[in-house]
This record gives sequence, structure tokens and C-alpha cells, in this order.
Amino acid sequence: MKNLNEIYSQIKFSTIMTTGRTGSDYLQACLDNVPGILTFCGHFPYYRFCDNLKLNKFEEREPIKILELFIHENYHLLTKDDIENKNINLDIQKFTENFIHVCEKENLTRQKFLLSLYLAYHLTLGRDTSNINILVHHSHTYDETRRFLEDFKNSKLLITIRDPRANLKSGILNWIKYDEKRENQRHFYLYIKKIREDLKFAQKQMNEKFFLKLEEANDIIIKKKLSSFLDVKFSPEIMKATFADKIWVGDKLSRFNSKDGEYKKSVINNQWENFFSKKDKLVLDLIYKDYRLFGYKINEISWIKKVSIFFLIPLPFVFDKNTFSLKYFFNKNISTRKKIYNIVYYLKRILYLYKLLFRLD
Repeated sequence: MKNLNEIYSQIKFSTIMTTGRTGSDYLQACLDNVPGILTFCGHFPYYRFCDNLKLNKFEEREPIKILELFIHENYHLLTKDDIENKNINLDIQKFTENFIHVCEKENLTRQKFLLSLYLAYHLTLGRDTSNINILVHHSHTYDETRRFLEDFKNSKLLITIRDPRANLKSGILNWIKYDEKRENQRHFYLYIKKIREDLKFAQKQMNEKFFLKLEEANDIIIKKKLSSFLDVKFSPEIMKATFADKIWVGDKLSRFNSKDGEYKKSVINNQWENFFSKKDKLVLDLIYKDYRLFGYKINEISWIKKVSIFFLIPLPFVFDKNTFSLKYFFNKNISTRKKIYNIVYYLKRILYLYKLLFRLD
């Protein structure tokens, strides 16, 4: 294997960013065993890890000490992750030995430490390192993506998207089913914003970009275009979701699991049309108008509709009934603090929607 500096100077970089429940994990899993691509066993908040441990100056710390902290913080990622439904069981000792071999005990920059992690993981799985062309990191969130692009300025950006209304329904209902504490106005407000703001962030980036629609994520023509975008040859492996060569059935939030790693066609239509009210759909047309650029059927907002929306914005959505209703506020089993908390975020949402209506954002 070439030394780390050679690989770093020759390899290309890319990162995956999600805009909600849009299949970013599925995309990463499809790239898991594609020749020429260096991947990892899931997304992890790399920059939060750096911040929490005050590791801004990597050169002043021994790589093996940083690795030990990384393994401690991300042990579930390398072994068993219940939320993501993954059972990697990576040989930690072998992973550590390969990491030491890769970095040759030299102090590393933050960028080269990340590359060393990926190379050590690749070697631990017994994969070929001679044909590596690109590292694909799954930064996942807006903030992690922003910082990755600052560290790796010429990276290619992969953005997973989905019909925003289907995305919103999935992000609210599936999270609540998994964790009932998510049924609160803060989660609703932030998720509504995320679907819109993360897309706008991605659109503003000057990096080469590839927007992957979840509804087309298993289309072989799209997968060939994706392979070309990443400068790797198309491989049948890209049609199957795996992590560390093991079939991935989908995370715990998903309603339907794929036992063979194949694409779940049920995601194409989650019947969001029957979930949202007529009022909801009108307001959502305002919020998510940018998604028309990707072929989603979102109605144009005429000035007459804008007048209607002005009066509709303060009214609850269908998913608000348990956290913003008379029944909720007269429920003595719910603390006053929690009620106030929900009111605050409900008001934040109203202000946010008025900003969009009057183009003050």
C-alpha cells in the first residue's frame, strides 16, 4: 500500500448530506463494497467528536490516543448499532493495528486522521487498497457537511432528497413511533425547517453536486450516473445495501425492512396525500416550493393563495393535535413547563412561515 501522504495527495473526496428521511443511509450502504470507493460503516459526527475532545490541533496529539477516544465514543458504530439495525462486529484489535500501520505513528492533521480511519477500516475488512479513487464520507447533517467542505474544499457533494411532504410525514410519524418524546413542537418546527433549509444550503455550495431522489434511488440509469459522478466504474454491488459486506435491512424507524438489501419500493409513496389536510398542503406548497426544481408536483402560489395562507399559517397542522389543542392544554398530567415549551416553538414556527410568505428569509 502507498504511504498515507501519497494517498492523501491522489485521492478524491466526497460527502453525503441528507435533507431528512431521504435515504442517505441507503445510499452509503449501496456504496459499501463498490470497487474504487473508500467508505465507512455508517455516519458519525466527526466534527462534534473533535470539538467535544478539544482536538482542533491534531498535530499535538498521538494518533493512537485519538483513535482510542474515537473507538470509545463510537463503539456502537463499530460493533452493534440498535437504532441503525447494524451488527458490524469489527475486529477492534485488527482495526487498531491497521490504523497504526497506515499512519506510521506520525502525528496527523484532522483531515489525515479521518483518512486513516477509513483506510484502517478498509484493510480490516480485507479489501483492496490499490484501486481506491475516492473517499465517500457520510457527514449527514448540515453542520457536519459545512465543516467537511471547509476541510476538503474540492469535495463532491451528494445530497439525498425526497418529496418534501412524504419526507415530513415520515420524519414526524416514524420518529414518534420510535421515541414518543419526539412528539413535541420543537421537533416539528426543526424538522419542517430542515427539509427546506438543508436543501437551500446544498444549492448554494459551489462544489460539484449530485442530487439523488429517494424515489429514483434504485434506478439503474441513476446508479450509473452516480458511478460516473464519483469517477468509478459501475458495479452491480451498488444495487444492494450492505455495511461491512453484511446485508442492511433498514433502520429501526423504517416501517418496512428489506431482508435481502434490495430497494424498498414502499418508500416511493407513503400516502402523504391522505395524511395532510387541504390547509396543510397549501402551506406546504409555500414552504417547499424549491423542490419544484427536481420535478416534484408542488403548486405555484398565486397572490390569492398567499392571502389565504396569511390566515392559515397560525392554524395547527394535522400532526399538532396531541401537542397543541384544548385537550392538551387542559390535561393536568402535562406539566406547565412542557406546555409553555410547546407554545414557544409553535410561535417560532408561525414567525418562520410568515418570513417565508413575505420573503424575509
